[in-house]
Amino acid sequence: MKKVLPILLSGSLLTAALQSNGQAKVSQDSLMRYYTQLAKGSDADKALLVNKLYALTKSKKESDWLTASGFFYQLKQVNVSDSIRQAAEKKFPAGITVRDKQVQPIYDENDPVKKEALYKAWMKKFPQGKLDNDVIVYDYVRNSVGTAYAQADNLPKALEYANSIESPFWKGQGWVGTAERIIKKGHTAEAKVLLKKAIDDAWEFRTTRKNEMGAQFAAIGYAGYLSTYAQLLYNDKEYDSALVYLKRAEEAETPVRPQVNEMFAKVLLAKGEYKEVFKRMTEIAAQGKLNDNNKELLTTAYAKVRGDNNLQGYIDSLKSGLDKKMQEEFAKQIITEPAPGFTLKDVDGNTVSLADYKGKTIVLDFWATWCGPCKASFPAMKKAMDKYKNDPNVKFLFVHTWEKEADATANAKKYVTGNNFPFEVLMDLKDPATGVNKVVDSYKVKGIPTKFVIDGRGNIRFRFTGFSGGDDAAVAEVSAMITLANQQ
Repeated sequence: MKKVLPILLSGSLLTAALQSNGQAKVSQDSLMRYYTQLAKGSDADKALLVNKLYALTKSKKESDWLTASGFFYQLKQVNVSDSIRQAAEKKFPAGITVRDKQVQPIYDENDPVKKEALYKAWMKKFPQGKLDNDVIVYDYVRNSVGTAYAQADNLPKALEYANSIESPFWKGQGWVGTAERIIKKGHTAEAKVLLKKAIDDAWEFRTTRKNEMGAQFAAIGYAGYLSTYAQLLYNDKEYDSALVYLKRAEEAETPVRPQVNEMFAKVLLAKGEYKEVFKRMTEIAAQGKLNDNNKELLTTAYAKVRGDNNLQGYIDSLKSGLDKKMQEEFAKQIITEPAPGFTLKDVDGNTVSLADYKGKTIVLDFWATWCGPCKASFPAMKKAMDKYKNDPNVKFLFVHTWEKEADATANAKKYVTGNNFPFEVLMDLKDPATGVNKVVDSYKVKGIPTKFVIDGRGNIRFRFTGFSGGDDAAVAEVSAMITLANQQ
């Protein structure tokens, strides 16, 4: 007798598909949603999930084993997850787990000829489409081989692999990655072709193909591609053509990214349109996003438009309203959540606890040595620290997390000392039992750099992810959060 089995879970009803031979045939997507809900549920839900996951390891299908491993990872039972993958390697010696493990030597090899040979041998052993339909796994490897050829200045091979990518949503990324590398080797004409293809591809995913799988990812680089293409046109003194693409980049995003405004200014400066350059660079300065490169553009335009020697006074006047603007913006984002306590070792082996700074306002900065935006924000964070160096009630702590090297502590210390950053660096290393970085996990961080401002009562008042660019803007952001946290 056929019947429908309703499953009540956390107040929501998940209805199983029709049964056959007494066994429910739930669709894979529904099953994944069911497991996900269990993983987010009560202790009883999680216990039920664990039983179901162990049952999957009795399956004859490797995909079930990988599902079990993935959900144990979500449950923060990383060692169990790793053990299941290791067992899967033995049970399925020609399967997905082994395939994905054996791809690593290809990535590790730098010589393009050797890399290609490893790739071809791997492809012969694990033909595309035999184990699954995960084409992107193969595209990543092809891109790695092409990148090696690009860096070795083998243009034909670099282009061959750039054009071999099959995943529709990743073609643009592959083309641009190769273009950026061959530009450094002087192959501007070929790079233009790849960039133009990437621009057209991203535009389609923004418009006529926006409902396809991965469309949002494929379209996200559109403005950046336009800006890079405009840079090449600028280098070739094709100024009017460069402006056409920059206007498209300007229309693509709100707010306009500083790089686009800077590129606009460079082109307009070459055309002698000093007033427009002055206007654009003034906007960047007012946002606190001047840097050593774009300040030169403002300097040139200022001399032509104003003709006096008070550039720094002018910049300071533009920044005068930045702190107030940031306070108004962050006042809308203030929260009150208990800050999870922690005790960690610093890079010198000293024990440091959050409780040591009770009563102080804490700026907690999660970072890693492999994180580019984290390191890009450090000069600004140093300036922010300098601003509060005489305030005993404000403390900055830099928590290194999500390490990827065995000697993470030594590398973190080497990086901050080598760059003269006066930071107190704490090490949030993986827990040996679970494989989890406990502190970053307790703060529910999804990406780095992420900063938290904790008030004197131990409450999180702000969380801020990313780096907006521009030291003055970043200092103003941190300053606004500290000021508002102290007012509450």
